Amino acid sequence: MSSLGAYLKSCREEKGLSLQKIQEDTKIRLKYLEAIEADRLEILPGEVYIRGFLRTYATAVGLNEDQVIARYEKTLRSHTPETEVTANEPTIITTTNLPGTSEKISVFHSNKRFYIYGFGAMIIFALLIVPLLWRMRSDASTRAVDGAAGEENALVISNDSNSGVNSEHGAAEPGYRSGLKTIALSVHSECWVDVRINGAFFEQRTLQPGEMPQWSGSNVEIILGNAGGVTLFEDGQNKGIPGRESQRLELRFTVDDE
Repeated sequence: MSSLGAYLKSCREEKGLSLQKIQEDTKIRLKYLEAIEADRLEILPGEVYIRGFLRTYATAVGLNEDQVIARYEKTLRSHTPETEVTANEPTIITTTNLPGTSEKISVFHSNKRFYIYGFGAMIIFALLIVPLLWRMRSDASTRAVDGAAGEENALVISNDSNSGVNSEHGAAEPGYRSGLKTIALSVHSECWVDVRINGAFFEQRTLQPGEMPQWSGSNVEIILGNAGGVTLFEDGQNKGIPGRESQRLELRFTVDDE
């Protein structure tokens, strides 16, 4: 029985479809499509996106989504290693007897050095890694602000949990300009998102639960990787959850829609 990736690739080739064509139809990046056909699913962003991409790929080549997912789950089970039970096997311990108490002293000092070195390594790790992670987070925030400033007729409102969506009234706070469409998301489950504003690529990232991002422009296009993981707000109006769990959904909002 062929692997999942080889099976999907053969079905695509039977349809006479190229990976570039699949990429255009599904908006899934070419590197992810190649990873699926090569059975390198660990390259994909996460379990939610693996299932979502597989469903989208299956639809693009005319396969049954549920059957492809069932085959994926069977592949997972076949690759789960079984733990060998060796509880009844005897444990062999080799010791060297030394005169007096030298053995006890040696063990004591060895354990003492182990704890000291381990504790020291943890301190060094914290001193080096924590500032680095903090700096990376600050740099990422700065790049996001700088990128937003360069978009013509576009406005990105703070992703901070204290802004964007009014938790008391359940609606987006008035943070949009006249003549622009403002779209907000309240994220309650991890969701991959691709955003294009006024026809230009803006950002592509994975949203985490608790985030409340907003985007504004005369034309806002959003691709959701997990449509059941967010609540949608359009110009301050709660539109509810736009889709189901793991569903890939393309949304487009323009000023003319009003």
